[in-house]
Amino acid sequence: MTAARPVPLLIVDDLPENLLALEALLRTDHLTFLRARSGEEALELLLKHDVALALLDVQMPGMDGFELAEFMRGNERSRRVPIIFVTAGSGDTHRRFRGYEAGAVDFIQKPIEPDVLRSKVGVFVDLHQQRLALADAADQLEVQVRQRTAELELAMRRLKEEVAERERAEASLRQSQKMEAVGQLTGGIAHDFNNMLTGIIGSLDMMRRRIADGRMDGIDRYLDTALGSAERAAALTHRLLAFARRQPLDPQPLDVAAILQSVAQLVSHALPENVRLRLDIPDGLPLVLADSNQLENAILNLAVNARDAMPDGGDLVISAARAVPLEGVIAGEFLLISVADTGQGMPPEVLEKVFEPFFTTKPIGQGTGLGLSMVYGFAQQSGGTVRIDSQPGAGTTIALTLPTTRSAPVPQSGVQPAARKGAGERVLVVEDEDAVRMLVREVLEELDYEAIEIADPAKALPCLASGEHIDLMISDIGMPGINGRELADEARRTRPDLPILFITGYAGHETTLADFLGPGMSLITKPFTLEKLARTIGELIGSSKVEASEQSS
Repeated sequence: MTAARPVPLLIVDDLPENLLALEALLRTDHLTFLRARSGEEALELLLKHDVALALLDVQMPGMDGFELAEFMRGNERSRRVPIIFVTAGSGDTHRRFRGYEAGAVDFIQKPIEPDVLRSKVGVFVDLHQQRLALADAADQLEVQVRQRTAELELAMRRLKEEVAERERAEASLRQSQKMEAVGQLTGGIAHDFNNMLTGIIGSLDMMRRRIADGRMDGIDRYLDTALGSAERAAALTHRLLAFARRQPLDPQPLDVAAILQSVAQLVSHALPENVRLRLDIPDGLPLVLADSNQLENAILNLAVNARDAMPDGGDLVISAARAVPLEGVIAGEFLLISVADTGQGMPPEVLEKVFEPFFTTKPIGQGTGLGLSMVYGFAQQSGGTVRIDSQPGAGTTIALTLPTTRSAPVPQSGVQPAARKGAGERVLVVEDEDAVRMLVREVLEELDYEAIEIADPAKALPCLASGEHIDLMISDIGMPGINGRELADEARRTRPDLPILFITGYAGHETTLADFLGPGMSLITKPFTLEKLARTIGELIGSSKVEASEQSS
């Protein structure tokens, strides 16, 4: 304890009897005395001890009390030691002034009154003990702070280690889930494509056998089977690209009310009698900016899923309304399209996976597991969102949010025109895939166009730079060396009005046609029907001739 620590007291007097007398008057258990008979001895003791108070005689040979006090005040170690002068001349104002100027805090007059001496010394002893107690408390507090700091640093290290371990575990889990999803995706694709390829290869093989045997019966049936399987394979790749948000979209201002009513008319024919269809579409809805075909497909997918979720009957509601802005989620004006059913609903573990490709709760053969993933990809690619709310036994609501537009709707043509016949116009075909290039060339020849085939896009550059007459260029986009877009830019340098038709099986950056295509350009995706190819070729060449005629007139 600080109170039990002896308090050192310095007494300085050249007369031994005075030293003994002062010590005798002040002696207590908690005081220790440092005696000095000269100023020099006192300074040596001050260098070795932390003194609570110095009692100095004024009249001493050599260094007197005032000079000693001045030395003490000039030394950093002793400058704060309280000094009381013990003198027989304290009544002399000049001496008192000199004493205070030298650093004294008080005077004690000789002959000494013991009570006065003990009282004044006691004040400074108490102050010294309090200072020691404060210093001990400060030291203890500093120790506690260091200990607490060390504990906090240790806790922080452990926390960082735990966070790092958790992040490693989460990364491992994500990688595991990713690989599981990739396995599910590739397995689903392989399963469906193997089925379709079996239909195609088997039918072609049967056709070859029958033709080799000179038999033509059943050829049409095998042909239809092969074509049907190929078309289903094409639909599968479109759905996969939709989920991957890599399908070329042609966003146009759309009247959602008209589209929902058209889809509802189709859906109504596919509903059993115990499912009631209701539309909730207010007047005055804004137009949305989206791809018409993909929006119709999305609504159809959601409606069919809703029907299948109600095997015992229920209500299917298709509605549209202005979306309430969600701060920090989406910015701008949006329209909300909802498809709700009163069916079985879904538990949370199913909800977590409904947008994964090839995940389905339907029996084998009744669902591909690509419908909702396609809707998800379409919404994301269109700048919107999709949200699903469902609980077991409480039905399901899927809400599609799409951006609105103030642009005027584009008039839709209900009947596709027949493919235009050519009149010997020259078409440059740049395609690195031999089978595709061969088919395009033969379509052109069937339609009375003249085809110029080039497999390497680099070899098309001299042709484009020459003065050779060309009415249209058909180009693949994904080709080695120079891609289709770069080739089109080169072509337009020397032939600014040349019509260009892109054909592609995968839309990388060209997922928004309005941004990708320039004037006089069009794009169709592989696999395409020959009829669509022929019709698009005719439209581009026909439009080009109309523009040329208008400019020359």
